[in-house]
Amino acid sequence: MPLSGADLAWPDRTGGEWVRFVSDDVLAVWSSSSPNGSRNFEYGIRTRTWGFKSFEPDYRSSVRWVLFGYSHSSGGPRQPAADWQSGVADILLCEVSGDFYTGHAPHWPDEIEDNKIIYPCRIGITVIGAATGVSTSANGPLGLAGSEALRLSGTGNRGVYCRVDLSDLRQVLDAPVTSSGVVDLSRTAGDVIPERPNRRSQGQGRSQDAALNKALEDHAVAMAIEHYRGLGWDEIRTLGKPYDLVCTKVTGEEKHVEVKGTTGAGGDVNYTPNEVQHFRSCPFGADLVVVRDIQVDRSVFPHATSGGELLHVENYQAPPEDLKATGWTGRVSGWH
Repeated sequence: MPLSGADLAWPDRTGGEWVRFVSDDVLAVWSSSSPNGSRNFEYGIRTRTWGFKSFEPDYRSSVRWVLFGYSHSSGGPRQPAADWQSGVADILLCEVSGDFYTGHAPHWPDEIEDNKIIYPCRIGITVIGAATGVSTSANGPLGLAGSEALRLSGTGNRGVYCRVDLSDLRQVLDAPVTSSGVVDLSRTAGDVIPERPNRRSQGQGRSQDAALNKALEDHAVAMAIEHYRGLGWDEIRTLGKPYDLVCTKVTGEEKHVEVKGTTGAGGDVNYTPNEVQHFRSCPFGADLVVVRDIQVDRSVFPHATSGGELLHVENYQAPPEDLKATGWTGRVSGWH
């Protein structure tokens, strides 16, 4: 079933069927190689949150993918198009989780250090895969549109919208899809952290600051309790493990709730194996509550928290494709 142009196909390795692709909405982002740029890039990938200094027309809800570039064989993007297209780049493809939103919580290292919002225009991202030495020629897997969008992103220090046929790119990233066109996350690279100069380790996605983690968790649980009280549950008890809340009514109805809190986008959250098992086996139906964009005052101890946006997912099911080699990562849909 050979196709050409903007309508290409190849066999779906998960089901043996042909999968058809057309050009898709992509936001190309060139990540600076400066020490601060490298540090923020790594932190954003680990926490699956990306941000921009201002909202622009290219940042739109129709964008499904974010294509990051962070290294080029002939130097940075400030070079003639012909030189750029004769080289290769290191790239990272992410799928967007939810719409763009305005962030109120300092999240990246430089925001935390300055205690101010530098990147208010934010989006949640799910890492699909990374590849090194990808041709940036017009005939390469990025196509002319994707290649030029990356270069212009670097020269303009902003995201650049483009339409790209991702068929060749998905093959380069070794990211198979289902017959419905959904990327099979169980067979992608998962939480990829690219190697790059000036890299500074920031931990494995979740902050290593125990005091911060506790402040975020306590704040999210308090918001969840208030939320379920508003839904009419008569008694709400905190449990902790393997789930956070037990909600009951005088009628005998019971509900279990897992709660997650973050300063980031909340489009992906981390689970323990026990939490996943409970989601799948709970006889009462286990809900998921995610509170994102929690503001934290780190100048006091215990840390003071405020704000946050709550998402309630009823009877959440942890899908099998969320199992990663580095642990359990659950995708959360419903953010607007």
